[in-house]
Amino acid sequence: MKHLILTLSLFTLWSCSSESKNTTTVASDNHETELIIGERIDGPANIRSSPNGDLLFELYDNVLVEVAAKPENDWYQVLVYSDIDYTEFGMDSIKKNSPIMADSDTIGMVHKSHEISSGRGGGFAFAMLFGYTHKNNIKPETIIETIFQKNLVENGRKFSDWEGFIESFQLDDDAIDYDGFESYYNYENTIDDPSPGFRIVLLFEKQNLVGIIHSREIEIDNSNTHKLNWSYYVTFFNDYPEKKQMLFVDYMNEWIQGVD
Repeated sequence: MKHLILTLSLFTLWSCSSESKNTTTVASDNHETELIIGERIDGPANIRSSPNGDLLFELYDNVLVEVAAKPENDWYQVLVYSDIDYTEFGMDSIKKNSPIMADSDTIGMVHKSHEISSGRGGGFAFAMLFGYTHKNNIKPETIIETIFQKNLVENGRKFSDWEGFIESFQLDDDAIDYDGFESYYNYENTIDDPSPGFRIVLLFEKQNLVGIIHSREIEIDNSNTHKLNWSYYVTFFNDYPEKKQMLFVDYMNEWIQGVD
């Protein structure tokens, strides 16, 4: 099995996996925003070796997981991180009845001994547990594309209407160095690609949402979608000039080609 060195994005997911017991909020400017970050389990949920396969482990409610982009007959492959002792780095299996831990909290339980991957970084180590769960075990209100569409319909396109969304999903800024644009982004899952690219990039011009780069399908009314290199798309709202749209498409295709 592969052993991985911890990256910043993995650390964020791993360190927040323990937020399963209570709704997590962050305070900013006298208001509170629910901290979602990514897909969370509607649990407890069984995680299996394959769709309808052997039960490998169980995850408790609200555990943060990575989810593959495409389901297999309504089943998604998922990944969860578990604390292990630093001396256990290199372990390639986990035993039945082992607790799944994150930040000293128990977030699940292993029901069958099986192979895993392990990683380390910053003086600590973690196990990576993979499996499959039914789509109904993923809270829809934690899927970023779903909430993007909901926020767009309910709140509009002003930057101030997106600050809570950006905070809730812990989006980073400055994804794209393009004159006049402010951008906020997250990454795809590491199940499909160990070195994932963007999943969503919000594009603002003059404090107004003008478009979005996305790796997964998103339906947006009154918009134009352009296919980019690799598996990316960019969708602009119709009121953004077509000439500017095409200039950005050309820029992004060149930028993507230059990324290792």
